[in-house]
Amino acid sequence: MEGTPIISLGMAFKALTQNRLQAMLTLSGMSVGVAMVVIVSGLGRGAQQTIEHQIESAGPTQISIRSGNYRPAAITTTGEQDTSGGEQAEGIVPEDQMWDTSGDPIVNEAVERVRRRAMAPPRNKYKTPATPLGAAELNMLREVENVRAVSATVSGNVTLDPTPGLSARIARVHGFDADWPELRAWKISQGRLVSASEHRNAEPVMVLSESVASRLWPGASPLNKTINMEGRALKVIGTIVDDPDDGSSFVPSLHVPLAVAQRLLKRTALDVITVRTKSVGTTSRVAAEIKEKLRELHGLPDDTLDDFRVETQGVSAMPSMGMDPRLARAVHSNVAEFEQASWEEMAKSLRQAGRTFTLLLAAAAAVSLLVGGIGVMNIMLVSVAARTREIGLRMAVGARMNDVMTQFMVEAITLAALGGLIGLALGAIGLMLARYSLHWATAIEPTMLIIAIAMAALTGLIFGYGPARRAAVLDPVIALKSE
Repeated sequence: MEGTPIISLGMAFKALTQNRLQAMLTLSGMSVGVAMVVIVSGLGRGAQQTIEHQIESAGPTQISIRSGNYRPAAITTTGEQDTSGGEQAEGIVPEDQMWDTSGDPIVNEAVERVRRRAMAPPRNKYKTPATPLGAAELNMLREVENVRAVSATVSGNVTLDPTPGLSARIARVHGFDADWPELRAWKISQGRLVSASEHRNAEPVMVLSESVASRLWPGASPLNKTINMEGRALKVIGTIVDDPDDGSSFVPSLHVPLAVAQRLLKRTALDVITVRTKSVGTTSRVAAEIKEKLRELHGLPDDTLDDFRVETQGVSAMPSMGMDPRLARAVHSNVAEFEQASWEEMAKSLRQAGRTFTLLLAAAAAVSLLVGGIGVMNIMLVSVAARTREIGLRMAVGARMNDVMTQFMVEAITLAALGGLIGLALGAIGLMLARYSLHWATAIEPTMLIIAIAMAALTGLIFGYGPARRAAVLDPVIALKSE
């Protein structure tokens, strides 16, 4: 019959309003179940994003670039073994082993690497003076693939102008740009960090470590204090948890915007450019790409050694001085493979932990939905029992089994869908509390909200089928005789 679904929907709402208390209890059970689904999906997605971020950022992901290459010929800073003449070598491969019997080159990365180096001219020339690091290198590094952050630094001692209430006469100025706090994982204890606009405009502001601030102004808050140097007054806008790189305990370190430090130190060249890669598995490849791009930028011929140093965090942590050359060759030439293997193992463990956490939450959400479904079935059975005479009357005047069944199915689905909508609101509130009160990572996707409503309706469909079927198969004569 045309219009039957709309009529059934109207009758469903009317039937629900006749049993307000039972309907409210059922709605509360269903809404809690859907809210659990929303919260579980939000927490699970947030945990997954956090784990992915930790996987990407964990491990030795930093690369340092410095001007000049003053290390003696031995082990290069990229983890490759070179000879005393500066030529790179990773053992001896006879010429007859570079080719197979068919004359085609052997598909082997290590052999290919050795072949290229054997055919390349020896690097035994130096470029002096070395090209200083500057804006060109900084901009080039920002374009390299798989680079998360790039920061340049410059440091030097500065004589302080007489400042009331300040006994220090010399300070070490450390200039940094916007990405440096992320690279060093700075944690603010008071105030704030230097903003992007303050970096751009070279504002006279600075950040200190807690220990430096307590030495300069014992027992007083350092915020808004000023230090005069080179005719300028620099204001303290924040303090950070002590940085191990703050230098000597006798000379205080002042962290200022990069452009301010360059003006104070009267030089434009950069001391160090630090790069952070997206994952430890790509660090060695990024370092190799940086080396090639820097050689191209500096216009170095094939027979000239690098006039810069590119050093990965993993290689710099490995000892080389005093190590047996054979052991050094074995260790340093396998740094890339070691980084990749360790990253893959770590990623596997973290993802497995994330999946376990999500499955546990999903199990709790499934139990909540089950409880809500049982509530829907309960109220529908009660409704069928209370309206037996009405069912018999409808069937006596011509209602078919499908009409009766549709009516009760629509009631069950409507009840579950209403509970789902309330559950969405409760779930959103729960995620907000988790994010802003407990500081947990959360994420909401529109797809998950649609799935939550669909799961609520499906629950009503499944658990409402039994009572609807029971109502549809009632004998009209017996139903009319019921009290």
